[in-house]
Amino acid sequence: MNSSPLQALFGIINKLNPKQKFMLAGGVISTVVLLIVMLFFLNEPNYTTLYTGLSAEDASKVVEYLNSQKIQYKIDDNGQTIKIAREKVYETRLALAGRGIPSSGVIGYEIFDKSTMGMSEFMQKLNYKRALEGELARTITQIDGVEGARVHIVIPQKTIFKEEEKLPSASVVLKLRNSNFIGKENIASIVNLVSSSVEGMPPGRVSIIDTKGRILSNDSEEGPLAFASTKQYEVKQSVENYLAKKAQSLLDNILGYGNSVVKVNADLNFDQVEKTMEQYDPESQVAISEQTIKSNNAGSSLKDTTVQSSENSLTNYEISKTIQKVVEGSGNIIRLSVAAVVNDIPKEIDNEGKKEIVYEPRSQEQLKKLEELVKNAVGIDPQRNDQFSLVSIPFEVKQIEEVPEEKGALGGIPNADEWMNVLIMLFAIISAIFVLKSLMKKLKNEKIIIGTVNTASAADSLALSGGSAGALSQSSAASGMMQQLAQPRKRPMLQINDIEDEISDEAVAKKTQQEKIINYVTKNPGEAAKLINAWMHEDEI
Repeated sequence: MNSSPLQALFGIINKLNPKQKFMLAGGVISTVVLLIVMLFFLNEPNYTTLYTGLSAEDASKVVEYLNSQKIQYKIDDNGQTIKIAREKVYETRLALAGRGIPSSGVIGYEIFDKSTMGMSEFMQKLNYKRALEGELARTITQIDGVEGARVHIVIPQKTIFKEEEKLPSASVVLKLRNSNFIGKENIASIVNLVSSSVEGMPPGRVSIIDTKGRILSNDSEEGPLAFASTKQYEVKQSVENYLAKKAQSLLDNILGYGNSVVKVNADLNFDQVEKTMEQYDPESQVAISEQTIKSNNAGSSLKDTTVQSSENSLTNYEISKTIQKVVEGSGNIIRLSVAAVVNDIPKEIDNEGKKEIVYEPRSQEQLKKLEELVKNAVGIDPQRNDQFSLVSIPFEVKQIEEVPEEKGALGGIPNADEWMNVLIMLFAIISAIFVLKSLMKKLKNEKIIIGTVNTASAADSLALSGGSAGALSQSSAASGMMQQLAQPRKRPMLQINDIEDEISDEAVAKKTQQEKIINYVTKNPGEAAKLINAWMHEDEI
C-alpha cells in the first residue's frame, strides 16, 4: 500500500543523520529568509523627493494631508524634506497646490480676502505693504537658482513739498539653492522686478544680499548711467568674443586645434548723436506763386483824350530745401587691435636613439598668408588705424594626467533603483538554486541503509542450501529475508519517482537483490516456511 508523498518525505528525513538534518534545516531557513527579505525589499515603494526646504508649518500641513490620504512617506533633513512614492509625486503636488500648500509662511494678496471693516488707514497701508512684499517674494522664488526670498519695502510718507519728498527703497535677501552664486542677469532682473512693482522706486534703491552676507547688487551707482555702463561692457565683450571666435575657428581648421590663440580688443563708440540738417539748392528754383496787377486811366473828362493802361506781374520763387534728421547708432567700432599667436611646427628627430620633438619656426610666406586670412576674417580697416600682429613661437605643452571621474555604484545608470531591484532578485534566485542543488547533492551521496544484512549472501545461501542447510544458517537467512520482506511495506518512500532518481548506485543494487529474494520466496513458499520456522526456534538451538 502506497503512503502519501508527505509521509514519504518525512520518512526520508528521518533516515538522515543529525548533521544532514541540520544542513537541510539551515538551507531551507536561509532560502525562506532570503525570499522574504527580497519580497519586502521589492515591495517597498521607490521614494523620491516631494518637497525640500520646507518650514515647520508647511511640513506639518503636508504630513497632515498625506496621513489623511493614507500615503506612505519618509521625512529627512531634520523635517525639511518629505519623500513619497515616485508614481504619486506629481499628483500629490497638484493636490497640495490646490490647497495653497506649501506657502512657506508668505502672505500675499490673500490678506485682503478677510473683511477689513473698521480697520484704520495705517493698518490698511501696512497690510498692503505686507501683501506686496509677499507677492514679490513668491515671484522671486520662481527664478532658477533661488530657493527662498524675503523682501522688505520702505515706502515714505508723501509730503506737500517736492524737495522734502523721499524715494522708496527695498531690500531683498536671497537663499540660493546649493549655495551657488547667482548670475548678474538674474540679479538685474530681480532689481527691475522690484523697482517696477513699487511706484516711484528707481533701480538704484534696491539692495540684494544672500544668506551668507554677500552683496549681490551695487547700490552705490544710481540712475540709468550705471545700468547703461554695464550694458556697454557686455556689448563690447560680445563683439570681441565674436571676432575672436571667427579668427580662432579659421586657424584651428588650418593649423589644428590648440596650435593658435587669438585675442581681440575693440574700441566702440556708444555716443548717441541726433542731427538735423537743412540743405538748399540754389540752382533749383521753383515758382510757388504769381500775382498780376492791371490799371486803366480813361482821362479826367470826355474831352480828355489821354488814355493810360498798365499791367504789373509779380512771381515768387523759392529755392528747394532738404531737411534730414539723422540719429547715429551707438556701438560702432572705432578701432580694432588683434593679436594672434601660432605654434611652431613640431618635428620628431632621432637623437642618439632617443626620439625628441623639436619645434621649427614657420616660414614668412606661411605667416603672411595666415595674416591676410585673419585680417579679412575680423575686418581690419587701415583707415581706422587698426592694429594687427601675428607671431609664431613654440607653445609650452604640459602633460596633464587625466583624473578618472568618480562614478556612483551603478556608474550613473538612469533608473538605478530599478536596476538594483533586478540585481537583488537575480542574486536571490541564484542563491536559492545553489542551496537546493547542494542539498540534493548531499542526499545523492548519502548511503541510505535499506537492509541490515548482506542480501547477496542471503540470496546465495538460499540458492545453495535448497532447504537442507543447518538451522543456524537457515535462521540467519530467514532473519535477513524477513527484514527484506518487511522493508518495502513499511517504507514505500523508495517508490517516489522524484526521490528515486537521486538514490545512489549502491542503494539501487540492494533494492535489486531485495526483489530477487521476494521472487524466490514467491516461487518457493515451502522453503521460505522452513526458514521462518527455523528462525522462530533459533533460541532452542
